Amino acid sequence: MDNLKVWWAGLILREKQMVSACGVVLVIGILYWGVWTPITNAEADAERNLAGQLNTLNYVKQTANRIAGLKQSGQGSAFKGSLSAAVNQTAGSFGLTITRMQPQGNKIQVWMDEVPFDTLLSYLNELVQNQGLSLESLDVAESDTAGFVNVRRIQLSK
Repeated sequence: MDNLKVWWAGLILREKQMVSACGVVLVIGILYWGVWTPITNAEADAERNLAGQLNTLNYVKQTANRIAGLKQSGQGSAFKGSLSAAVNQTAGSFGLTITRMQPQGNKIQVWMDEVPFDTLLSYLNELVQNQGLSLESLDVAESDTAGFVNVRRIQLSK
């Protein structure tokens, strides 16, 4: 500190004014770029994040309302009857042959060989949309014939 006092005392008036002015500019620069700018940038980032989160929240709310509406409209079409009968009759109407079927309470698993893929999709759509079943899982494998698949497992439930 003594060295600084000796250095300051050795300056002429004009140099002291220049050093003082530079010191003020330096302090202002440090305050602006070191404090003010990061705070305003953080505020702007927080506002952008908030806007994005609000958009996401609105989307989730709209989707939840749609899902709730679909659930309410779909509750009346709950499946009633024998799963195996519905699966067999629907497969017959689409010209599909079931290789193996395994009922498990309110669920049923079905296997098929060499099924046209488009027909399989129509069959599943019929079971889900019109019969009121739920498709829990679908496992298909590519067949040697183009446009055909081997159904390793379809799991449907009431």
